[in-house]
Amino acid sequence: MGVAALAVTYCVPNDRMRENVRESSIALYREGLGANLWQGVEETKLDIYTDGLMINVSYTVTKDGIRDILLGTNVEVDGRNPVDSLFEVVALANDNYIVKNYGRYWHGYQVLLRPLLCFFSYPDIRQINMILQFILVFGFVYLLAKTKESVFLVPFLGMYIFLSPISLCSCLQYSPCFYIMMLALYALFIGRDKLTDTGRKYLFLMAGVLTAYFDFLTYPLITLGVPLIACLAFDRKRWQTEQKHGWKHIFWHSFSWGVGYVGMWSSKWVIASVLTDENIIYDAFSQIAYRSGYFIEKHSYRDTLKLNLGVCNTRVILPAAVCVAVCIAIFRLARHIRIERSLFPAAGMILFVTLYPFFWYLFTKDHSCCHSYFTWREMGISVLAY
Repeated sequence: MGVAALAVTYCVPNDRMRENVRESSIALYREGLGANLWQGVEETKLDIYTDGLMINVSYTVTKDGIRDILLGTNVEVDGRNPVDSLFEVVALANDNYIVKNYGRYWHGYQVLLRPLLCFFSYPDIRQINMILQFILVFGFVYLLAKTKESVFLVPFLGMYIFLSPISLCSCLQYSPCFYIMMLALYALFIGRDKLTDTGRKYLFLMAGVLTAYFDFLTYPLITLGVPLIACLAFDRKRWQTEQKHGWKHIFWHSFSWGVGYVGMWSSKWVIASVLTDENIIYDAFSQIAYRSGYFIEKHSYRDTLKLNLGVCNTRVILPAAVCVAVCIAIFRLARHIRIERSLFPAAGMILFVTLYPFFWYLFTKDHSCCHSYFTWREMGISVLAY
């Protein structure tokens, strides 16, 4: 189905996209690779490199349609980055380019991006992205506010603010994981009284599949961690009597997501290797060995944590967390907060999920170190859980 969806989207004629891609290439070139929305605030750093690559891949078409669909073909001029190369080819009509492959990812974003480029340029798509994200967030806030689950408004909004909304909606690369996370939250909330345990496993399986299909390995674990916390929180009363089952559900939901994520991603390597003359399986495993940081160690786990915590401005977060704890203690002493000890097991399960980002950083040391300007968002899981 993933290959078929990409094949259909390549039926969109490039002539319809040309003018909007030209405008997009100019906008991306002017912003530059190191663009920050707010100078000196690392949380607002954009990934213009990957946004340029996404438009480059979406526009590049060769005579071999199978390679375009399966290998993420893109143009490169004189070894330059995807943004400059796209600008040279589309805006300056430079014909002196080569076609390169980026086959280990699905590039599923093209299913949406190619049709959008027929009608809108990159700045327009950013505005559409902002509107859609705000609608999803305010819609979920409205749903929470109208039910007994309104207690989760503060944690949800705290996590959303932590994720830096201004950069989320301004960068296409950051958006897929956010949309998948939000859709999973909607499904869990609306179906909280109807979804069976098996139904939830299928939901997490699908979240993993969609993450592998649309995402570029940005902060994928958030599509597991945030829905998992919501799942535990909405059923918090149940875990008073079913503590063992609660831990089993954490395992099985995580396992289901992992099967969907790893299974979908690795299937791309197999399909691309079988249907083209490229060994994508070898390329993928060599990158795993390199990016994990264990076979070719370039960065320590401490470096990874230091960089990711540094980006998300712990100077603000830690004092805020202490203030929250102090406020809870004061209100507790004034008996304005009632602590239900029977809910401690559920709290323990939720707090366990706060460790998920740190497990992820442990197994992706090099990648999370080199790309800390977006991998720090994995800690949105910890913020929500806390």
